[in-house]
Amino acid sequence: MKKLLSGVLGYGVGSIFILMIVFAGVLAVLLRFTGMEYETLNQLALVAGISILAIGGMLAAYKGEQKGWLSGGMTGLIFVSAMILFQVIFENSWVSLPQLSYFGGLVLAAWLGGMIGVNLPRKTVKR
Repeated sequence: MKKLLSGVLGYGVGSIFILMIVFAGVLAVLLRFTGMEYETLNQLALVAGISILAIGGMLAAYKGEQKGWLSGGMTGLIFVSAMILFQVIFENSWVSLPQLSYFGGLVLAAWLGGMIGVNLPRKTVKR
């Protein structure tokens, strides 16, 4: 449990933040230099968010090497909690029901990613 809290969750959440920043940059470039519609942007952001959370849960579980469902789920919960906290603090609004379903989907994606990540093959060191 100590390993889970000390490094695995930080590794997963950190990778999610980095991937989100990279994707935001890609979206900014696409919006600037293409005629992307708002509907397309929403769909792309939905798919990217779910994929990024699944990858973050997968990386956390791969690093933790055990209890993938726990490390993936906790990674998703920490990230979604941070998103809710930022919304409450900076937008002065609580979370709506559609947002709760979206956040639940993000946590579910991280949870499933964690289950996949713990079962990924590992490199073995030959001596």
